[in-house]
Amino acid sequence: MIHSFFGGVYPATRKGSTRRKPLSRLAQAPKEVVIPLIMCSDGPATPMVRPGDPVTVGQPIARRGETGAAAHASVSGRVSAIEKRPHPWGGWSNAIVIQNDDRNEHYDGRMEPLDPRSLTLEQLLARVEAAGVVGMGGGAFPTWEKIARAAGRTDTLIVNAAECEPYVTADYRLLLERGDHILRGARALARCLGSKRVVVVTEGDKLSAVEAVERRLRRQGGGQVQLCTIRTRYPLGAEKQIIQTVTGREVPPGGSPLDVKCAVFNVATVFAIQDALFQARPLINRAVTVTGGAVTRPRNLWVPIGTPLRALLDACGGLKEEPDRILTGGPMMGVALQNLDAPVMKDTNSLICLSGWEHKPDAPGGVCIRCGKCVAACPMHLAPAFIRRALEAKDLDRLTKYHVEDCISCGCCSFICPAQIPLVETVAQASAAIKRGGVL
Repeated sequence: MIHSFFGGVYPATRKGSTRRKPLSRLAQAPKEVVIPLIMCSDGPATPMVRPGDPVTVGQPIARRGETGAAAHASVSGRVSAIEKRPHPWGGWSNAIVIQNDDRNEHYDGRMEPLDPRSLTLEQLLARVEAAGVVGMGGGAFPTWEKIARAAGRTDTLIVNAAECEPYVTADYRLLLERGDHILRGARALARCLGSKRVVVVTEGDKLSAVEAVERRLRRQGGGQVQLCTIRTRYPLGAEKQIIQTVTGREVPPGGSPLDVKCAVFNVATVFAIQDALFQARPLINRAVTVTGGAVTRPRNLWVPIGTPLRALLDACGGLKEEPDRILTGGPMMGVALQNLDAPVMKDTNSLICLSGWEHKPDAPGGVCIRCGKCVAACPMHLAPAFIRRALEAKDLDRLTKYHVEDCISCGCCSFICPAQIPLVETVAQASAAIKRGGVL
């Protein structure tokens, strides 16, 4: 049974330019890859190589210390520097720079594939950590930690292929083209976690992927795996909303999916997990959608981690006009990009170059007309307009009563506001003020 969640909006999907474009490799490999030491939300990793060292594809080049996630060379060549480079999350950070020798030589010390029939939780955790797998849907958390917390505490594993952000089709193509691998990884993950039910969730407008997965399930025997197709609505792909839609359970304020016996993994993360388990490959490649009205030839690309974003644009014929805005991630929650020399990260699912007609122009924001649309659209039952008034009045007591910590920064309030008030930024400011101990 499909349930529903409160709020949400219906932005134009604008996926038509890449929906039918298969995942393609770059015709010309990047001459240089940049592997940031900050690859996950946990913090920086520790380099294992020095400038001048030769490296091969799949070789570990950074290890997890007290923080971070393991990183591996995505091309063969030589380490030219460990220095600060532009980071797609903003600013600059230390990165390992590798000059590609175009030989594509693979690492001799690679791990052996594991047997899915005898796979244990301990093997799963060790392999996922060693492969450097992180949340690839945007969270970029260390996946082995999430698995460790969820083991024995879930009855439902949700594979999130909803991809509700406009423009982005990387997960859709991955599910369509490599569905067998994803289903294999989901079954192995569910067995180790102790989950009795696996639900692959996608939106109803992805018919080709739905039909492909249904054929695979019929051929293999569905068993514990179900396919759930849901009407397109943003932000279905958010963790709490997808859980409520699939199970009817509501994650409590301040809680986690484990409180309702669920675990949610992005479809690209599940693919990376099976790649690490059964192909013995670390996370060194990922699917990226390059699109937008300013892009000459939008495509879905399968690229090495660390590829400069500029190289992705070149592979798509460059820009046909000056973009009004460049984003990594979708237009609702994506990050504005300041430098195309920033590299593809493990959580980079798209590069979007928008023309002026494709988004609302930046505006200082008008006067609130008290229409209530932001309240009706917020999937977390918040009242953004009231939060804004309390922040302007510097009323901390009122702010603490509005549960601003529950905001998931989905952007529904700003999207729906007829006065173009930047409400999502306002709520973020309020949340930051409370975390600072009430300094407004």
